[in-house]
Amino acid sequence: MKLRFFAVTAALILSTVSLGRAQGSDAAKAAAEAQVPFPAQYAATAIGQAGPAAGKTLGLNIYIDGVTSDGERDELLGLLKTKGQDALVSKMQDMKDLGRVAPTGSVGVGMRVIRIRKNNLGGLHIVMATDRPISFGELYNATRSTQYPIALLIMDVDKDGKGSGTFAPLCKVKFDKKGDLVIEHFGQKPFRLASIYREK
Repeated sequence: MKLRFFAVTAALILSTVSLGRAQGSDAAKAAAEAQVPFPAQYAATAIGQAGPAAGKTLGLNIYIDGVTSDGERDELLGLLKTKGQDALVSKMQDMKDLGRVAPTGSVGVGMRVIRIRKNNLGGLHIVMATDRPISFGELYNATRSTQYPIALLIMDVDKDGKGSGTFAPLCKVKFDKKGDLVIEHFGQKPFRLASIYREK
C-alpha cells in the first residue's frame, strides 16, 4: 500500500515546523516556546488492522527525549533524493536516538528522527522515524522485508496529551518522478494507535 507525503504528513519531511535540536538551556527554551513537555512519555494501544495482526492489540510506551533540527531533516531528505533509501538508512544508523517506542515490558527500538509541531487540536502533531533492526533471519533468507528498513510512528494529541495515531513498523520510502515523497508499507495497513495519553 502506498501513501503519498501529504496523506501521512511526512515520514522524513517530518513537519514543516521544527522545535530545533538543542542542548541544555537551549532545549528547555525551545520546548517552552512551543509549549511542549520535554522530555515526554506517552502510552498507547496499538491495534492491528489487517493480516495476521488484524484485531490484535499491543500496549506501547513512547518516549521523546529530543527533536530533529531543520538542518538535519534537510540533510536526510537530500540523501534520500540524490542517493536513495540505502544512503538514508546508513546516515540514520550513525545518529543518536532521540526517543524510543517500546511494547509494554520490552526495551523496544530507538527512534532517530523526531519532529513536532502544533496541530489544530490545540496540541501536538508528532512524527517519529528510525532505521529498524533487521533480523539475522531476514538477512539470511533475503526476505522481501529487508527492502522495508524504516519504522514510522505518527500521532496527534490534544492539549491534555490525549489522542490517536498510526504505527508502521516496516516501510520503504522514496521520491517519485513528481518529487513527492512516497511511503510504501510492507504487506498490511499500519497499526492504529488508540487511547494515547501523556504519562509524563
